[in-house]
Amino acid sequence: MKVKNREELLLYSWFVGDGFGGQTDGMKREEIEALAIDSLTEVYTLEEVQPRSGQSGPASDLTILAALSMIALGQVDRDHLRSKYRTYEKESGTFSFPQKGDNPLALTRTPFLALLDERYPFTKWEAIVRSETQITHPAPLAVDAALLLSRAFVLALHEEADTPEQLVALLIAEVAKRGWDEKLAVALRTAVNQKPLAESPNQIIGAITASFHTLLSALPYEEGLSAIALDGGNSRITCAIYSSLKALLDGEAPPQRFGDEIYPSPTLEAMIKSETLFKRETIKLERLAEKIAKELAE
Repeated sequence: MKVKNREELLLYSWFVGDGFGGQTDGMKREEIEALAIDSLTEVYTLEEVQPRSGQSGPASDLTILAALSMIALGQVDRDHLRSKYRTYEKESGTFSFPQKGDNPLALTRTPFLALLDERYPFTKWEAIVRSETQITHPAPLAVDAALLLSRAFVLALHEEADTPEQLVALLIAEVAKRGWDEKLAVALRTAVNQKPLAESPNQIIGAITASFHTLLSALPYEEGLSAIALDGGNSRITCAIYSSLKALLDGEAPPQRFGDEIYPSPTLEAMIKSETLFKRETIKLERLAEKIAKELAE
């Protein structure tokens, strides 16, 4: 797929990673190993096991809903967002909040939050990320993790890091400079140094460590995405993180055949079509990435 700008690349690759990871999300590694599959080469490789392969999950849906709220109101309105998330919670059955502890769904809106970076001074932007994340995930580690990942996207988006190694070094420095939870710096160092990577008992730390570990492995995009998905667990969010960062650092969009197989969840489609702007449109995630990137840039 040809994307028009890096903001669109961030969103589109996030949606692809989410859809690809949906094949094994929530599965245990032993369950996947029992299928005797060495690699996942398509979004629908495990369609017989997971009929909704390619369908968007909370990782895509919530970042889209947050972005559309911003576009409609011209600001990040906490009450409006909470109302949208409540509707999604009620209709989808895939997401509930507030979540305590280490649920990685705290990271679902980070691509959207990254795209707000140029609108505000850093202190204002940081306050917005904190406030928005706390709607669903008030735990301090969850909030700091959302800040870290949003910042990672900002650095990659504006090409302040050319390689995964440079990006990790910048992020470790950011953790110290901003006073974010030191566990995040430890997670990044673990991603660099631990081979093979051990499973983390903390789900947020696990998603960050696994995605950056794979990014640092220098595998081609498709192999890296497959490796993450074959581990199961929180594969949606972990694949989405990896997919976006890999695409931004390489400057290349995911394969078109992957994009052709991703589609919006029924809940997301219904909520979007309730907006006048989209009532008569066929909802495509590729088109949403383009439109959101364009609208947020204006």
